[in-house]
Amino acid sequence: MDEVPFFNEGNCSGSMNCSENNSSLLVFGEVCQAHLVMFFIMAIAYGAVALLAVIGNVALILIIMKQKEMHNVTNLLIANLSVSDLLMSVMCLPFTPLYTLMDHWVFGEVMCKLNNMVQCVSVSVSILSLVLIAVERHQLIINPRGWRPNNMHAYIGIAITWVMAICISLPLMLFNIVTDDPLSCTTLQDSIMASVCISNWPSETSADYTTCLLMIRYRLWLIFMCYR
Repeated sequence: MDEVPFFNEGNCSGSMNCSENNSSLLVFGEVCQAHLVMFFIMAIAYGAVALLAVIGNVALILIIMKQKEMHNVTNLLIANLSVSDLLMSVMCLPFTPLYTLMDHWVFGEVMCKLNNMVQCVSVSVSILSLVLIAVERHQLIINPRGWRPNNMHAYIGIAITWVMAICISLPLMLFNIVTDDPLSCTTLQDSIMASVCISNWPSETSADYTTCLLMIRYRLWLIFMCYR
């Protein structure tokens, strides 16, 4: 009579658990390695951009400030453009890669509100500064003997750009909040509780605000510069 092989269920389940654990560890190791590579790439890229932006814009602002012969309308508007770019480089660029890599917000509610608002203010000031530069160049080239803006007009225009930019960016500060929501980690297929910085708009206000922002910051001034 042939012997019936003894089936050890415990050994089988143990080996299966071991293989599953090993495969999970391998996947986790690959994920960690991929995250480290992505972290270094983003850190180098964002760090280089931020460093060059800070050095270049600070140098330009100091040159225009120290040399009185460069105190003209065009250079003042260019300096204003550099200030808005510098604000973006200092207040926004350092947080973007960290938030992207960590998948949760660790900088507090104040920075959550300021970060998106500063981005909007910086972009708005840059656009309005380019509009003012286009107007000044238009007057100089098309109508050289007519009205020409002076430095006082440039300072007034710069003040108006910042006031307008802050006003249209205020809703971002009002409706941005830090909240704990379950996030689905696409890499590890797990659900975790983490703090996230989101815009908590009532009903369809977000779509209305985005449409108004598109009209005020882009289409209106694009039409103005094209058909001036």
